Amino acid sequence: MMQVMAGVMLLAAVFAAIILGARKAQQSIQSSKYQSMLKYGLQTQLLQDKHELHRFGLAQQLRRRWGGLSAFGLSFNTMALIGGAAFLFGPATGEGGPSVIGFGFPMLALFALAVSASLAELASAVPTAGGIHHAASALGGRKWGWRTGWLHLLGHLAMLSLMNCAFAALLEEFLSARFGYEAAVWSFWCLAIFITVLQAAINHWGSRSLSIHSAGGVMLQVIVGMSMLAGLVWLFWPGGYSPVLLYQLQNAEWNGTVHAGASISGTMLLLKLFVGLDGAAHGAEETIEPRIRVPWAIYLSTAYTFVVGFILFSFILLSVTRMEGSASMGLFLQAATASWGGSSIVVFLVFLSLWSSGLQSMTLCSRILFSLARDEALPMSKRWSAVSVKLQVPVQAVWLSACLSLIMLVTAFLSNRNETVLLLTFAIVCLNLSYAVPIALKLKRRKKDSRPLDAPWHLGGWSTAVNGIALA
Repeated sequence: MMQVMAGVMLLAAVFAAIILGARKAQQSIQSSKYQSMLKYGLQTQLLQDKHELHRFGLAQQLRRRWGGLSAFGLSFNTMALIGGAAFLFGPATGEGGPSVIGFGFPMLALFALAVSASLAELASAVPTAGGIHHAASALGGRKWGWRTGWLHLLGHLAMLSLMNCAFAALLEEFLSARFGYEAAVWSFWCLAIFITVLQAAINHWGSRSLSIHSAGGVMLQVIVGMSMLAGLVWLFWPGGYSPVLLYQLQNAEWNGTVHAGASISGTMLLLKLFVGLDGAAHGAEETIEPRIRVPWAIYLSTAYTFVVGFILFSFILLSVTRMEGSASMGLFLQAATASWGGSSIVVFLVFLSLWSSGLQSMTLCSRILFSLARDEALPMSKRWSAVSVKLQVPVQAVWLSACLSLIMLVTAFLSNRNETVLLLTFAIVCLNLSYAVPIALKLKRRKKDSRPLDAPWHLGGWSTAVNGIALA
């Protein structure tokens, strides 16, 4: 009973943190000197956004066309709730048991909310495609900015490789089971290369529709989540299942024995669902009114990932004993199949969502490469920072992102280890280190200067405590 009470209190703490953080940020916007120009028309707002960019010595080369939903999609899709769960939910709960969702997921969310709030403040202060590496440069100098940018680039490239690797592996497994052929290494690589090239082609020639892809990716994840939830409720509920199951340390086996380390390692797999939350920051130069919309996109994407994920994962775990599906399929895909009576429609939508998340991840990688090259932090900088006049897209950076992600995937395969775990670990380490640098520099600056950064979206007096938690 004490475990259930602790779990419910932890869940309540997450929801309270979401609401209080959003309320504090909204109050800071209303009390700041920032004024939105949208009430005077779109062109007036675009002029203001262009002026904001000029303050950082940067020209407006990318076309501003993304609204609030598209900016939100850059973070939400990169975090890949549905796609990430397709290949990590089963291993995570198998390693640590249902308590991974009952205790582990809310604990991750609390820390992720602190990180997202801290990065949202930085994005509001520095609304450029460079994101956190420009913030690190502003706070600690050019060298710290470059180091942050390189770590950030490596982390997002690993994320892109991971999602395309997972998509190719899951799709091949599904197709081989459906059509009865034997999966092979060559067929996996054909799928992985085709997926990556298609994403690069859309980023290159379909640049005008990227905002639609971003918003559509959000709607797709919502549709998949609601479809699975509705199907599971329709088929299996009401049932004799108690939410108490979520707060019991079941199946928490580590090296054959019950151990707290199993719950920790299972929980850490789900950390993938909160990595990449800064995605919206790299679309700042293409977002209308980025100083407000981008920070909200970063913060709310984290909040919605937790809320939707917790509800969906809980229903899956409480229905799992009554599901029938292929033993070779992951638990999440098994639930997707069972939720619609064995139909593959929802599974297809899950695959489409995972591919869409990879598409958004490639967009971010290309913008990070473009920004680093523009700052002359990469070899052959002029080439990678070139922007197509017609398309207003850094096309060279797009194709370089595709090539680097495939090279990283090949390297992971040649390591003779589990490539999925290797890429996931590398992405988590690099991205969290890149987040830590500007947050630490911001805390250091506040010790010398109590004035906050020039950011309309901020947490006021709570900022130092939140940044400290985020750094931890």
